[in-house]
Amino acid sequence: MAIRAHLWKKELKKAIDQLEELIAIEGNWMYTERLTELRTHYQYMLHYFVEGQQDPKQQAIYQKITRDIYTLADDASNRLLTRNCPSFFYEQTRKMNRHETTTLDEYADIFSKQADTFSFIGLLEEGEEKKERLNRNQLSYENKMQEMFYTVYTSSPTRGTNGMFDSMQRFMENQLVPVPAKGIFLTALTLNTLHRFDAGKINLLLDTCRRPEPELFARAIVGLIPIFQTYRSLWPLYPECSDRLKLLSDDPTFNRRFITGITGFIQAHETEKIAKRLKEEILPEMMKLSPMIGKKIKLDEWMGETGFEEKNPEWQKIIDESGLSDKLQELTELQMEGADVFHSTFSNLKSHPFFLEMSNWHLPFDPGHSSLESLFGDQSRGNSMIDIMLESSLICDSDKYSFCLSILVMPERYQKMMIGQLGAEGTEIKKMQEEEQVLNPHQKEEGVIKQQIQNLYRFFKLHPRRAEFNDIFELPLDYHRVVPFYPIVRQSNHLEQIALHYFEKNNFKEAIEAYTLLATERGDQSETWQKIGYSKQMLGDIEGALEAYLHADLVEENNTWILNRVAYCYRVLKEAVTALEFYRRVEQFRPDDMAVQLNIGHCYLELKQYDEALNYYFKVELLGNAGSRAWRPIAWCAFLSRKYDVARDYYARVLGKKPSAHDYLNAGHVEVCVGNMKRGVELYLLSKQKAGDMEAFQTMLYDDEKELQEAGVDTAILPIILDAMRYEEEKNNRAPAQG
Repeated sequence: MAIRAHLWKKELKKAIDQLEELIAIEGNWMYTERLTELRTHYQYMLHYFVEGQQDPKQQAIYQKITRDIYTLADDASNRLLTRNCPSFFYEQTRKMNRHETTTLDEYADIFSKQADTFSFIGLLEEGEEKKERLNRNQLSYENKMQEMFYTVYTSSPTRGTNGMFDSMQRFMENQLVPVPAKGIFLTALTLNTLHRFDAGKINLLLDTCRRPEPELFARAIVGLIPIFQTYRSLWPLYPECSDRLKLLSDDPTFNRRFITGITGFIQAHETEKIAKRLKEEILPEMMKLSPMIGKKIKLDEWMGETGFEEKNPEWQKIIDESGLSDKLQELTELQMEGADVFHSTFSNLKSHPFFLEMSNWHLPFDPGHSSLESLFGDQSRGNSMIDIMLESSLICDSDKYSFCLSILVMPERYQKMMIGQLGAEGTEIKKMQEEEQVLNPHQKEEGVIKQQIQNLYRFFKLHPRRAEFNDIFELPLDYHRVVPFYPIVRQSNHLEQIALHYFEKNNFKEAIEAYTLLATERGDQSETWQKIGYSKQMLGDIEGALEAYLHADLVEENNTWILNRVAYCYRVLKEAVTALEFYRRVEQFRPDDMAVQLNIGHCYLELKQYDEALNYYFKVELLGNAGSRAWRPIAWCAFLSRKYDVARDYYARVLGKKPSAHDYLNAGHVEVCVGNMKRGVELYLLSKQKAGDMEAFQTMLYDDEKELQEAGVDTAILPIILDAMRYEEEKNNRAPAQG
């Protein structure tokens, strides 16, 4: 909106003029009166300012006028959109306006009575009557949860004297309201605030961060992070929100949970990459293996009583040779780190009618939900499965519903088999989770926070009308730059965590910013400068990388990793003399490192000290199994130093092992230099085939013109060679037809 843009530029008169036009369209006399009052207040303030009268409250008055203009613009635009906009939010708002609204106090009373009813029904004898009453109460509970969700989602701002904030506060403090109802209330509150700024609701979420229930503080924290990002330009106008967050930053428990939320959002940005890898790499590899498994492994060996633990060694060999083993190991490690590896698996299961209802995307998982009654109704077969579903921190609520609903569409015998398998694994999974809890006492709350992020991720990425919501997962990864977050994220241990997550997920631009802040906060630490250097290198800023690596070298002398990087940067910057100095320093500590010897050889080659270069290349060849790595540089160096016999010998070896277009080209250069034009043309033709066409080959040939001149070749013959190649190709193309 243009009004907001004027406000951020501090052009209040332009904002007031634009707001007048908006209100004229709306035609509401109350808005007109409010605008007149605002304009008068601003003109008085300007008058006193121009007259030179000092007012210690001037800044506060200016802030309040700005805030009031924003609020009035928000009210006027929202009223207009509610009347005409077809988007989901306003569609639901119009629907709710047509019905008599139930207050939150009334919802609290309804939920507490329903909880009492559940308790009473639980005391009844088993039978059809109990089952029917339980189902009836469950449906009533679900309907009220859905109604309450939309009441909060479309609710008006809490400002003024409408009592909205107080009723919301009472709802959250009411001990008789079930935690799941409070959970979905918080998510509705978050989505409402993301759509329309409301300081009161933000303060309510901040209050909830101190709650003891993981299901509640997780939803509050996960909601606050994108809210503070979304409205970053408003915080100077609403210091009460930033101040509340600053107060919370004194609490180590809140800090830990908040940082878990931030790192969870950073990981969420990797979800599409992981899904793509699953779809394009891992699953296709598994599909390729299927026919091979059928031919090489008997089915009874694979599915027999020995089970999965005693895998056929031949099967494991097939997996290892395919490279799939490494990919699966990487996937397991990602899962252990908290990465969202199930998104792609369950994304295809969101088309069930259950997910046509928006509120269902945000429901805490409840095995008693009416849609799952036929699955969990039989307690004798479902108990272990219920435990697994409730306790698992690996699968979010939304995916738990998807999984259960997908089982329901299976034939009965497959349902029993699936539930039986889950039951058999239940004890082992619980044991693993207990062990994790011992190693990390905060594992449960961290799992709940990550699950909530995943719930929101599915909603914003997969909901049928997702295009009508502002995707919070498209917000920038700049948590270190959100001013209200400073008291938390600028603590050095937290900043290091955030920087590491940026770095590990290859968000190098953000990593540089975070590590640079860390260097300022902590002083010089070699590892910090190393990571700044590496990040800059990955972004192609070689000079910046070199500067950071040199800084790291000053802090920690004789670290061979740093010295290697410094030398590499100097080589890329065509400063071979200095690069050689640093490679020599590395050589002192790693005299038998072939990579170092090769790079020293490359430096001598770039300095045209061919004999020295050859000495190092020959040393690499003699050092061990990777001697073939030196063949190409030996051959090229020998060519440049006019040792054509050596060059021929080594190019012959290179051409015997997967040669490239450049290998054929260089071998052709040697033949041309010794006067063997026929063989030279043959090799050039092979180079051209590898390059793809004559134009690409010609570019490669003329790129080497200077080297050919230095080797004594009259480069005037190059056009003649190219024509000879063309005639040779025509002759070869005609030969089969004549035969």
